Amino acid sequence: MNAEIAARIADHVPASLAAYRDSVAPGPGGPTAVPMRALRDEAVFDATLAAFAAGHGPADRRAIVSYWSQYYFALVATPALTALMRLGEPLPLAFDETVLELDSSGKPSRLLVCPGGTECQAGLAGLIDGHLRPFVTLCQARGGIAPRVLWGNAATIFDYVAGKLRQGDSSEVDRPPCDEVATCLGWRGGAGCARTPLAQALCPDASGCRRRRACCLRHRLPGVPSCGALCPLERPIERCPAPC
Repeated sequence: MNAEIAARIADHVPASLAAYRDSVAPGPGGPTAVPMRALRDEAVFDATLAAFAAGHGPADRRAIVSYWSQYYFALVATPALTALMRLGEPLPLAFDETVLELDSSGKPSRLLVCPGGTECQAGLAGLIDGHLRPFVTLCQARGGIAPRVLWGNAATIFDYVAGKLRQGDSSEVDRPPCDEVATCLGWRGGAGCARTPLAQALCPDASGCRRRRACCLRHRLPGVPSCGALCPLERPIERCPAPC
């Protein structure tokens, strides 16, 4: 990835997603940047989350890791889906070649990719296998958190971002990458939908709202607002329709 690609992506991010317009940039970053592969080391992972965890006081570690992961997924979703849905091409976001920067509060603030980085396989399915799945495995191992919670976090954010990108220009919707994104997110049924953890993590209710199947645990963090209608605790989970 180079500066030209990053600029092209930023130019196609809609105003509604502007907070994450520059969330991916060419690497390798400064001395405080953390290679994602290094987070498999327990000490590195704990040090990386230390400032974020300190901001929430004594709390369930699983809830902290879950909440932290939501910021991470937001970094990935906007540039990755913009590249797929607006430019028709994947980003080189292979997990082991990605570097993470944090802000002063410990929140994930930017992903860095070295020039010439390896691309994931095509489409959103490739990003799921090449980047999201390793991240979910990492957080499960280091945070003791169930994968279904993490996939719910990812699905909620990717569903929202893809919806904003889809609204921007109807001419984009029928491109093959958007067909594939729609299938991976469960906007369409079929065998492809049934195989993706993003589609399986959300369930539509009678109003059309796509709720989580698993709670993100944020209610265990003092001062963190509820996710409202998206929360499965708001309604009995047995009413959730079967996944596609």
